[in-house]
Amino acid sequence: MKYSVSVDTLYINVKYPRKDVFDRWSRVIRGCNSRRLKDGVAEGDFVVRGGSAGYKVSVWSHDIRAFLTDEVDELRGEGQGMGIWSQIGPKYLLDHRLGKELREAVRKFLSDIGVKGDWPIRITRIDIALDLFGLELADEDIEKWRYGWVGRAGLSSIYFNSQSRQIETINIGSRKSAVYLRIYDKVAQAEAEGDIEYWRDVWNGYSGPVARVEWEVKPNKGGFEEFEDFDNLCELQIVKLLNYLVEWGRACIPDLDDSNNRRWKVSEFWNRVLSAAEDWADGITWPTSRKGKEFKGISEGYLRGVAGTVSGAMARLNTEKPSLFQMLTHLEEHGLGLEKIQRDAEKKAEIISRL
Repeated sequence: MKYSVSVDTLYINVKYPRKDVFDRWSRVIRGCNSRRLKDGVAEGDFVVRGGSAGYKVSVWSHDIRAFLTDEVDELRGEGQGMGIWSQIGPKYLLDHRLGKELREAVRKFLSDIGVKGDWPIRITRIDIALDLFGLELADEDIEKWRYGWVGRAGLSSIYFNSQSRQIETINIGSRKSAVYLRIYDKVAQAEAEGDIEYWRDVWNGYSGPVARVEWEVKPNKGGFEEFEDFDNLCELQIVKLLNYLVEWGRACIPDLDDSNNRRWKVSEFWNRVLSAAEDWADGITWPTSRKGKEFKGISEGYLRGVAGTVSGAMARLNTEKPSLFQMLTHLEEHGLGLEKIQRDAEKKAEIISRL
């Protein structure tokens, strides 16, 4: 079994409060038309382009880039500014090991573009990629994916190669959610983007098919608190996160005789995913914590409310000798017994698990 696990892309926000860095780089492209901005303007060791997502200017060095704006604390007020948004690409991440080496490289990049001082850096998105070698996505049965995916989110879209009409990408969930999964033909993508030779080199000369399983995770939105501080990022955290993600959802073999899809057998494809993740974890079996998601809505007040509803029903249905058994008996007489409650609970659980 041959595979590769990596952090494919990292998005960070630097809490930089001043607009001097923006002023310095915006002067380089002042007066440039949209075509010139798209191509970029060389300035020293960098290329300056237009911005994105509310940021007006971007400064590029290979596949690390910083997006700049004048909408910072200096103008908006303390804590109200947008800071600097930076995207760290896969090639940069492959060249700098997670931990101290990556932190120092990113701080140097920020210093080189003019950031003065050491400012807090927050991770806004992290993409984890699992490459499965020798696995041809085009061979997958699309109907099994359509009806056999079991997890917190459902299959949202499928894309086919325009010439061969074979499967090229499977998307699970929404890009706006805390976790979004893309499964795609990495070779086809690399060939389309013109960097297939780079990836062949990364894969030590391997030239066969590669299916990539890639999760996009937003730490703040998903309650992955330990991933928010860039300075704490290390390989152990990635292992724990992958342990969580491979169980967040899974491709199964649909079983029409079993209405509980949680009991369905995992597909051959997903078995490869689980085996690779387990092997890479090297004995680390615990997943990362997701407090913000797992415990949302289950507050002390909510539990008190549940207890109050149950005790109130017990009292109303038998004022002389309230009991849980008597309450359940009354509910059964009205067609609302334990079996009906269980069925309703399972339906609601399917919905809650996806929200």
